[in-house]
Amino acid sequence: MKKTFYALIIPAILTILFTLPVNLAFSRAFNNDFETGDLTDWEKEGTAFDFQPTWGDNPTARGRGQPSQHQGEWWLGLFEKYPGEDKAKALGVNPGATQGDAPQGKLTSIEFKIIGDSMNFLIGGGNHPWGGNTPCCVNLEINGDVERTATGNATETMSRKEWDVSDLKGQTAKLVVVDQNGGGWGHPNFDDVHQADADGENIPWDRVLAVEAQGKLAVSWAQMKKYY
Repeated sequence: MKKTFYALIIPAILTILFTLPVNLAFSRAFNNDFETGDLTDWEKEGTAFDFQPTWGDNPTARGRGQPSQHQGEWWLGLFEKYPGEDKAKALGVNPGATQGDAPQGKLTSIEFKIIGDSMNFLIGGGNHPWGGNTPCCVNLEINGDVERTATGNATETMSRKEWDVSDLKGQTAKLVVVDQNGGGWGHPNFDDVHQADADGENIPWDRVLAVEAQGKLAVSWAQMKKYY
């Protein structure tokens, strides 16, 4: 009797799970710190990101005297042209190589739900704010509108900055790294972005993102219960 019951109930449960509008079983991380060694989860335009992400402390390798203070091994350093040993060999460049400030473009992340009270990240490079003619910055966009923006402080050394996003909870956003400046300090540096809860604890990205079978993004029921 028990075997018959389980033989009937298990297929029924599996059918329900696979037909739910939100896939509760499969969540994924976001390439928030570029540790994939490439631009997975991001879409580039222009030429500024052709050799990104940068590997290691390339500013120190070129004797700049301003250590990058990046997290992990990879980060966005748009003055740099050292995308790791293997790619560098193919390009014929060595540690310390640069592309300069001339290349321009933008890099746009996948969409994600804002479920935290704040967002924090490492940023450096030029101080050319959004709203000027030639910005170099990182923006948080919702429905095409820039809701938050940040720049570096004219140093290759990145520091951690934070946005209060508590009023944006529940909305779908994306990050855009902007380089529209070809002059002095015409590049941003960026790395290691997180959402954080009201206590300042970073929320793992696999709790933020859940991917449906149809390829849409949604939060799981567990996430909704915890953060809404």
